[in-house]
Amino acid sequence: MQAKEFMNRAKDSLLQHELFSDPFIQKFSTLDKFELAAARRFAELYYPHILRTRLYQASALGICPDENIQFVLSDILHDEYGLGEIKHSHMQQYRNFMTALGLSIKAASEYKLIPELKLYISTMEQLTRNGDWLEAVAAVGVASEWPIPRYYSLLLEGLRNIPGIEEQHLELFSGHVELDLEHSRLIEQALLPYLNDEQNQARFTRGIEINMNARRTLHQGLYREIFA
Repeated sequence: MQAKEFMNRAKDSLLQHELFSDPFIQKFSTLDKFELAAARRFAELYYPHILRTRLYQASALGICPDENIQFVLSDILHDEYGLGEIKHSHMQQYRNFMTALGLSIKAASEYKLIPELKLYISTMEQLTRNGDWLEAVAAVGVASEWPIPRYYSLLLEGLRNIPGIEEQHLELFSGHVELDLEHSRLIEQALLPYLNDEQNQARFTRGIEINMNARRTLHQGLYREIFA
């Protein structure tokens, strides 16, 4: 299968992934009212995840041998860090969301790490620091980018039903719906030269599934802690 056809099939498969049927995701799209206490639990449990996502991308950049792919990952990181203005970084946007919920911002070490998030962190750190570079780039440049517009759109259906929340407080989520479309396009172009043979296609697919399976496990823990 030629690279372009493979990439299109992989994209279609990813956008229809079973992840979107997880009870955690489905719950957001069925909430008529997102109770403030539950929203606060979500915000605090998800914060340690938000703090680490770009670190996996930085690690993948470090083991990737291709300068074009390095460039795309560095461009994604530049966006994540607010295009040079730290007050607009995605971490700060998330803290603005937490503050809007009436939460005080604590030191990162003070936030609870549920077992499923510990597993996700361990999985992604191992892959992006010591794993196969193509699998790592697929995990952080594809599985962490392509699904996000649909993923965050579903989260927003519930988050907009938090009492008193305003659209400006949801900038982290709404901004990624458009931003990650461009990230996806750039990483796709950079990876295409590597996807004309079955071995590399298999490596690419493995990287995506490593991320998506770990994320689905994370969903189970978040659902238990927030909604069960």
